[in-house]
Amino acid sequence: MSLLASIFQIAGIILLAIGSLSCILNLIVFTSKSLRKNPCAMCFVAISTVNLLYLYLGLLPTILQSGFSMNPGISNIVFCRSFYYVNFILSILGPTYLIVTSIDRTLATSRNAGTRKRSTRRLALLCLISSSLFWALFQIHIFIYVDIIQIAPTYFLCYYQAGLYTAFITYYSLFIVGITPPVLMGIFGFLTLRNIRQVSQAIHRSHASTVETITAGRSHVIHSKDRQLIRIVFMEIMIYLISRFPSTIFLIYQQITQNETKSDAQISIEQFVANITYFTGFIDSSISCYANILISKNFREELKRIFRCR
Repeated sequence: MSLLASIFQIAGIILLAIGSLSCILNLIVFTSKSLRKNPCAMCFVAISTVNLLYLYLGLLPTILQSGFSMNPGISNIVFCRSFYYVNFILSILGPTYLIVTSIDRTLATSRNAGTRKRSTRRLALLCLISSSLFWALFQIHIFIYVDIIQIAPTYFLCYYQAGLYTAFITYYSLFIVGITPPVLMGIFGFLTLRNIRQVSQAIHRSHASTVETITAGRSHVIHSKDRQLIRIVFMEIMIYLISRFPSTIFLIYQQITQNETKSDAQISIEQFVANITYFTGFIDSSISCYANILISKNFREELKRIFRCR
């Protein structure tokens, strides 16, 4: 048994198990009566749903293929193309929804009352639905350019068509998935921090603060529950950046070395690294609940309350 197969058999199954529990607990908390009306919580419901789907439609088939040599994609063209199509959509929907969540927190923490009013469930739902439709339509090209390719007389592979399309997929993965989401998350995270800092400065000037809320002037109040959700957003962003960093670095390396002549050993090592970095991309879909428990008192209390009631 190869090292890669062992990793997917053991670590893959463990990640699938803890990830499933994480997503389910997140869904239970964020759909609770006290949170379901909050637009940020609604975004987290969407993120947790996509993460759960990504684990079972992305990670599970990969475990079966790499860990147990069960790969129906090499004999069924419909499965082959559908697997890539669903994976491309789910891999970008998670960070897209997280960007929407970041935008919502930027709006909710603004000192401008008109801007704060735009933080609504209706706007968040509109953004989630429209982005989902956009990515579903944008990925249609996969059904045309992904095929079952014969590598050797008895070896077939479900993969992109060679040439220009492979280059397009590489740049797409690098810029659309690897670089653009972290940049946008960083921008809106910075704007949210700036808004919070402005609120803190206003408090310092007015010498008016309470334990459970932060008050700036007469109309701007950031409640404790919203502060907790902001913490969760920042933690989600950090987890995403850490888990996707290896694959982004590897894609950059591939672009730098694409014209070099590589030995068979080097190619084998790169294929192994590519599979490992792909595997680490599922970490952010699997551990968010446990991070939420660590950083958010409200999340812990809500989880305890839900289990007590059951």
